Amino acid sequence: MQETFILVMPAYNEERHVKKTISSWMPIVKSLPGSEILIVNDGSTDKTPNLLNALKNKSMILKVVHKKNEGHGKTIFLAYKRAYKTRHEWVFQTDSDGHFDPLDFYKLWKKRKFSKFILGVRHKRNDSTLRTALSRLISIWIYILFGVYIKDANVPFRLINKKYLGQLLKRVPEGIFAPNIFLSILAAKDGQKLHHIKLKPRPHAKKASSLTYTKLFKACFKGFVELAHFRLNFGREEIAQ
Repeated sequence: MQETFILVMPAYNEERHVKKTISSWMPIVKSLPGSEILIVNDGSTDKTPNLLNALKNKSMILKVVHKKNEGHGKTIFLAYKRAYKTRHEWVFQTDSDGHFDPLDFYKLWKKRKFSKFILGVRHKRNDSTLRTALSRLISIWIYILFGVYIKDANVPFRLINKKYLGQLLKRVPEGIFAPNIFLSILAAKDGQKLHHIKLKPRPHAKKASSLTYTKLFKACFKGFVELAHFRLNFGREEIAQ
């Protein structure tokens, strides 16, 4: 029996990209018959909800969940919980802004026999120098706290065995700012080979960032504090099972 996956995407005010992004992923999903797409709309205030509903009505493999705006972290967490309840063996998460080439999915899919948790890593990032530097600082902070080096712990391009994801979600506190980082840490501490597969950014018209430098620093500081708190509360025995 052929393995299937469910592709999960959070979406917030992506009217410029969401239709093109979903269309670009359709051939990938259809290449593994029985696979599906789940979009969780985080209370978008633009045309994103209408576009998603229109696309859903045209495709049996596209599922859409609308929710109030709660932020990226809570939206991803909900998407994972919904994905865990499906029949699929694998969960793949990416963002709805079309930043990545869908064809890179197959690079991760080929590694699924060797790991339950596989990460891409952004290669030649299009992000600002500040964002890139902060990402590196997060990697260093993770290494200091947990003793594992993860090149791109928050990358929105990851393939996870569904049963294993269910186990991880029980160990991650709800409401945290960046659940993907915590999932990556737990997988690394569990001894999963993350692979860190290089991804090529897909050029597209960038939307204006909603994060000012002040907000970005505040978000990163919050992430650093949450990681420290996570390390203290879970302890060595819980994290390194």
